[in-house]
Amino acid sequence: MGKLKLKKKAKKIIILSVVLFLFISIGLHSCIKLYRQKQYEKTNEYKLISLGYSLDDTKVLLDKLKDKEIDYLLNNSKSDLYLNVINQKYFIYDYFYNYIDYYNKNRGKNINEIVEIINTNRDKDYYTSTNDTDISKGYLMLTNKYYHLNEEYIPENLTTISTTYAYGDYGSKQVTKDTYDAYMNMWNASHEAGFYLMVSSAYRDYNKQVSVYEDYKKKQGEKYADSIAARPGYSEHQTGYALDIFEKGYTQKTFQDSESYSWLLNNSYKYGFIERYPKDKENITGYSYESWHFRYVGIDAATYIYNNHITFDEYYAYFVK
Repeated sequence: MGKLKLKKKAKKIIILSVVLFLFISIGLHSCIKLYRQKQYEKTNEYKLISLGYSLDDTKVLLDKLKDKEIDYLLNNSKSDLYLNVINQKYFIYDYFYNYIDYYNKNRGKNINEIVEIINTNRDKDYYTSTNDTDISKGYLMLTNKYYHLNEEYIPENLTTISTTYAYGDYGSKQVTKDTYDAYMNMWNASHEAGFYLMVSSAYRDYNKQVSVYEDYKKKQGEKYADSIAARPGYSEHQTGYALDIFEKGYTQKTFQDSESYSWLLNNSYKYGFIERYPKDKENITGYSYESWHFRYVGIDAATYIYNNHITFDEYYAYFVK
């Protein structure tokens, strides 16, 4: 009988131990779960979801923004604007607040247009907030109404285009060596297609651009001059990578209707050239449409610009700068 009592007592102890273990385990698990929940509630993911963002949207916001911008979102009501901005193809993190501020001041514009404007400095007046052209970029350097070259700048390896391929006296048209080589490859291909391209203008030094700009200004005023010509130091022609191209028998007014122009539009990128000031992009480039103005940017950049229908200004902001 004594042994039986001991067995029953031991069994009770085991049962009580199991029950106690389960109780402690459940309690500990609850405590851990509660602790983890409290810790999670301190995370930005939880806070963003609490504001109304979905988990998927929250992950996008956390992936593309840093703590400073997340704090900004947490201190404001949920808005699809922030997601629309960062989901833009050419969204640049450094311009996040610029996009938001511009949107708040220009509610009629769509987000895609706003990103284009901010990325290319078009929220600022021409020839204000200017920077030196980064000549270390080589044929990807940008010179426009916000980036300028100094008056002493002369490209290296200038090469003369012969009168077989350019208007004017021999020696009057020059471009950089890489531009020249690419142009000759393009010229040969276009000639095989039945066209005869000619360069009417190429490299211009600073002083030559002074004459060009002042001539337009004297004839029709500064506003007109700014729409059609660059101020000295702000001209692509000073880089040595820009060419004004026509076909024999055509002028600035008629070239856009020529078959040779259509050929250039659809083939120039294969040789590293782009139409620099295309139609319907005046608000981005800052210049009126010029069917004859082509710029050498290398085959990779030219191909991307052609395939994605963007300007060099946009490409530079997103991929080069």
